[in-house]
Amino acid sequence: HLSIRRQRQMCIRDRLHICHLTTAGAVEVVRWAKKRGVRITAEVTPHHLLLTEELVRSYDPVYKVNPPLRKTEDTLALRAAVLDGTIDVIGTDHAPHSNEKKQCEWQNAAFGMVGLEHAASVLQEILIEEGGRDWGQFASLMSTKPAEIGGLAHFGSLAVGSRANITLLDPSAKRAILSQTHSKSSNNPFAGITLPG
Repeated sequence: HLSIRRQRQMCIRDRLHICHLTTAGAVEVVRWAKKRGVRITAEVTPHHLLLTEELVRSYDPVYKVNPPLRKTEDTLALRAAVLDGTIDVIGTDHAPHSNEKKQCEWQNAAFGMVGLEHAASVLQEILIEEGGRDWGQFASLMSTKPAEIGGLAHFGSLAVGSRANITLLDPSAKRAILSQTHSKSSNNPFAGITLPG
């Protein structure tokens, strides 16, 4: 049991990274902490930025994820937090599963969905297309800030002497997402949605 004073000292000295932010209330806590100088960073997943609990009503196991999909107002709060810089990182929470683990009754289905292939497209939709923000913020959310948080100074930037670890993206492209893409898994919650990039 740590004393309140010791906990405060740890919060000030150490840093905290929050994974899988999903609610408006959680966004407000992170925003509150940042305003008070707490060394805190936060991450959101592509599916929590785009999908809502309305999809869960179908009991299609492709939408079974932990933490669960939330209400529209939570999704909108997460989007606003990405736009205003409260959220620092997009984390894919990529969780591929075999058909046997996802194409079954809801209560028996595994938690998780694919997110890696579509993360950049979802962020382009939210940040660039809808939010009118710039590609510098996109790069920060997808690359620079994750490298910084992870202590990977040689990643996350294009500079002389740094590793050329890059992804090429065609921002003018649009595509209807198929249920089966490059992933070996088909638990794709974005199937049927048209996304940019």
